[in-house]
Amino acid sequence: MASIAARLFDGQTSRPVPVQLTASAGRVELGVLDGSAPRESLAAASLHWHEPLGTATRRVDLPGGRHCEVVPDAALTAFLQVLGHRESGITVWQRSGLRVALAIGLILAVGLAGYRWGLPLAARAVAQALPVAAVQAIDVQLLQTLDSSRLLAPSELAPSRIAAIEIEVAPLIAGRGSADPVRLHFRKAPAIGANAFALPGGDIVVTDALVALAPTDAHVAAVVAHELGHVAHRHGLRNLIQASVLAAVVGVWTGDFSSLATAGATVVLSSAYSRDFEFEADAFGADLLSRHERSPALLATMLKRLERAHQAEGEAATEAAGGGLGDYLSTHPATAERIERLTGANR
Repeated sequence: MASIAARLFDGQTSRPVPVQLTASAGRVELGVLDGSAPRESLAAASLHWHEPLGTATRRVDLPGGRHCEVVPDAALTAFLQVLGHRESGITVWQRSGLRVALAIGLILAVGLAGYRWGLPLAARAVAQALPVAAVQAIDVQLLQTLDSSRLLAPSELAPSRIAAIEIEVAPLIAGRGSADPVRLHFRKAPAIGANAFALPGGDIVVTDALVALAPTDAHVAAVVAHELGHVAHRHGLRNLIQASVLAAVVGVWTGDFSSLATAGATVVLSSAYSRDFEFEADAFGADLLSRHERSPALLATMLKRLERAHQAEGEAATEAAGGGLGDYLSTHPATAERIERLTGANR
């Protein structure tokens, strides 16, 4: 037999009533200390003990919507032993530092595996499952938005130069192994500079500055071959899906979906995916060029020129130093590493 002091809440008012609980032979006797109510005999199985929370009072639910609060001390431990009460597995684990450390390690391992492999696989499956028409509709809206902003303006290239580049690119588009349509767009974009980018549905935008930077039309086609890799693997759509999931996870973790910290964390976490996409697009472009008897060195040459152009604009100071934090956070891998891979593909 064991007894403990408790505070009874009847579920009708917030006023606690001092009581004594006595455990014996699978039953609990409840008696009001001031004698204002008759003693009750309750089956131990009818009581529901809440999980202990450190030194906070422990709650036990009684029949009839009532509950008691008990101080978690040696008397309560003895009381529960007399009742034959067994704590839940989670409670037992929480009392073991080693088990808690193992649980934390397992959660971190699962989280990292999901971040590194699980989310990209899921995003790939979702992106590939979406109908081409639906993804192309996204491109139409994106391109209209970019054209209506100050980022893009009509190209100032001569129609003959655009036609020559399209002729150079046509065999690569036809031989890429997909019947999905690809549309090439030329735009003047002073704010972007020398660049090319692929939208999720197959639209590829090439800036006038990139054409001016290229020694020949074959070099422009090499850059387009890289962008065709982004289109083939639906990198734009996958990146959108992954970034959205990461933003939601970070928002839930921080409790804030609108702060700069949430946006910054999402960018940092997404950078690893973007770097993987660039390597994948480089490999696709190099293979596509080789299959059409063109050298991947064309793309390597353009990467060098683009790097120098961006350095001149002050956009790649960290990458020029060979890496560092800025390179790690960059959505593009270090140019030297990409060139080394392309050079290897050319051998």
